[in-house]
Amino acid sequence: MPDLPEELIRTNTILREYVAIHDAIFKFSWRKALPIPGLFKATDFGVHFRDLDRLAAKLAATSSALKTESGSLEGSLQYTAALLETIQALREICRRFYEKSQGDLSKYPMAEYNANLKAYEGLMNKCQELGVALNRHIQGDSTQPEG
Repeated sequence: MPDLPEELIRTNTILREYVAIHDAIFKFSWRKALPIPGLFKATDFGVHFRDLDRLAAKLAATSSALKTESGSLEGSLQYTAALLETIQALREICRRFYEKSQGDLSKYPMAEYNANLKAYEGLMNKCQELGVALNRHIQGDSTQPEG
């Protein structure tokens, strides 16, 4: 593997944190499904919102650093921009659910959530496609002879 720019290493760290949050929200868990006292674990959207906000800020700074770096890896700017947009979309969903959890149950109608979720899934798919292309580019670079 070639020496990757520090910004891409930071982006990968942010990606891992984002995926952990995504999984905590969407991955099936019996603890979430069964409302048994002491076993049930509610999703804390406020914590997820704050964590995603922190990740978005870090990624925005990383993306800016990539833009100023000469010779950025092909596709790295597009990928970081897509990941940032994806994180921001999930952050917005979490914000809305957090607001709803604070008492106003009409705050986030199901139709609006479904539209936001569909948009988020589209962004996620775009991000995955760009990630695969970037990985191919990185792997392709690592098979090139030095010199």
